[in-house]
Amino acid sequence: MSENSEKRSEIMTSEVSLREASNLIRQLAGDGCAGESVKSILRRLERRLKNWTPARIKSIWYADPRVAVRGEELEQLRAMIGPRDQGATLDDLQELRSAVARLAKYESLLERIDAEFFGPQVSAARDQAGQARDLLGKGRV
Repeated sequence: MSENSEKRSEIMTSEVSLREASNLIRQLAGDGCAGESVKSILRRLERRLKNWTPARIKSIWYADPRVAVRGEELEQLRAMIGPRDQGATLDDLQELRSAVARLAKYESLLERIDAEFFGPQVSAARDQAGQARDLLGKGRV
């Protein structure tokens, strides 16, 4: 009986690690572009996971139950995802700064076209830019 329970425990552990590896590899791939095929995403992952074979990446992507994930592979994926999560705040700030700049350009363009007609849009753009500037700090935009 104990042999059967050990075997079931090993199978459950391998399933959990396979699901975790599949989720990590999908996080590593990121969102991708609209219309991007899975094939191109897998190719992109091949460039990032240089010591992995394309078949291995595909098997883990699809969580093929015939695959056993090694501990080193899980550690590698976790290490690659970890710094990415910390860098997301810098990317978010840069994205917010570029949005503020786009709003300022949008505002001036609408005023030049027809200030009376686009008055509400210009006002909304000013409000959004002001809120974003408050988030970033006045000297940071």
